[in-house]
Amino acid sequence: MKIVLENEMERKAWDILLEAHHKWEKNHGDEIRNQMEWYFFDLYKEETDQMIAKEAGKRLSEDYGPDGLDVMGVSEAMYVSRGMLNHEDWLKDVTEEERRRFEKELEEEYQSFTEDFQWDKERIEEEVRDDLSNVYYRLFNDPENLTVEYGGVIIQGA
Repeated sequence: MKIVLENEMERKAWDILLEAHHKWEKNHGDEIRNQMEWYFFDLYKEETDQMIAKEAGKRLSEDYGPDGLDVMGVSEAMYVSRGMLNHEDWLKDVTEEERRRFEKELEEEYQSFTEDFQWDKERIEEEVRDDLSNVYYRLFNDPENLTVEYGGVIIQGA
């Protein structure tokens, strides 16, 4: 997350804010994080769930394409059949045992793809939920580690 300070007053106020934050955090700990979690995951639960689902869908689409994994919606038998058809020329010159081994490899490949896709679908939503928590955590509980820019120059952070 990046904070851009627009003028000298904000630049000077940032140092004071960090000092005040350090004192507040020392006295009150995680109260603000708990408040944020209550707002996001209880009070605005529906909006938060929609936001998380949309971001998870976007990330899944980046990894697997806009329609999901290409093999989704195709049965294992169809996937194997297409694979065999795509390698028809090669399969003419192999033994029946090699043909069965190749067919088995295609079945295992299909199962692996679908398992990975299902795993990513479940995992990515948790990852997005954690990323959302990190946004408000960094802003309210960890401003010392934010990237702060003033006048086009990074004055704090990476």
